[in-house]
Amino acid sequence: MRTAAIAFSECGAALAEKLDAKLYLHERDFSSVHEITARLWSKYEALVFVCACGIAVRAVAPHVRSKLTDPAVVVCDETGRFAVSLLSGHAGGANRLAEQIASATGATPVVTTASERHNVSRERNLVLGIGCRRGLSAETIERAATIMLWNEKLPLSRVVEAATIDIKQNDAGLLGFVKAHGIPISFYSSAELAQAKGEFSCSQRVQNAVGVGNVCERAAVLHGGRGRMILKKTARNGVTVAFFARE
Repeated sequence: MRTAAIAFSECGAALAEKLDAKLYLHERDFSSVHEITARLWSKYEALVFVCACGIAVRAVAPHVRSKLTDPAVVVCDETGRFAVSLLSGHAGGANRLAEQIASATGATPVVTTASERHNVSRERNLVLGIGCRRGLSAETIERAATIMLWNEKLPLSRVVEAATIDIKQNDAGLLGFVKAHGIPISFYSSAELAQAKGEFSCSQRVQNAVGVGNVCERAAVLHGGRGRMILKKTARNGVTVAFFARE
C-alpha cells in the first residue's frame, strides 16, 4: 500500500519514520495541511496524519467522495498512544493499516466499524527514570523523551510511574510533563539513589552537581522493584531517560 505520512513537528516525524511511508514534514515539505492533503489525495493509497484528529478531519473533508475510491486515512497522536482508523476502514484498508501501525509502534488501534472487535488493552508495566537540565519546558521534555522512546518502540502509554532525584520536586517543566500524561512521579535523595543495586553509567559532572553519578537509571531501578532494565541511560537535548520493566 503506497502510504504518505504527514507530520507537523520533530516529535511527529520521529513516529512517522517508524512507518513504511513517505514522510512529509511541515515547513520542510509543505506550509498548509490543506495544500499537502490536496496534493497527495490521489497520489497515495493511504494517508497517515500525525496530529490531532480535528486537523485531519478538516483537511480531508473537501476531498471525501466514496469509500471505494478514497484513500485510507489513519490519525496518530504525536506521543504514540493511539492509531485511529478515520476513513475507508474496510474498503480502503484503514482498519488494517491502523493495526499495522499499532503493531509497529506499540500504540492502541482504534477502529469503530461495527464488525470489528479489538483488544485495546496494553500492558502498563514500565517505570520511567528521568533526569533533565534545569529550566526546560514541559514541551521540550515531552518531545525529547518521546523521540528517544520511539527509537526503542516504547510508547509513553506503557509508562505506569516515573522516578527522579528529589532536587527536581519543584521543576515546572518536569512536573508539567508528567501531569499532562497522568504519570505519578516519585522523588529520591542522592543517598537513596546511591543504594540502587546494579551496574550504572556514571557522569562525573552529574556526580559533582547532585551527589550521584547517574539519576535516570538508578531511579528507574530503585522505584521499579522486581524486574529488569530494558533501556539504559539515553540522552537528548538535556533530557535523560531509562526504562525498567516490572515483573
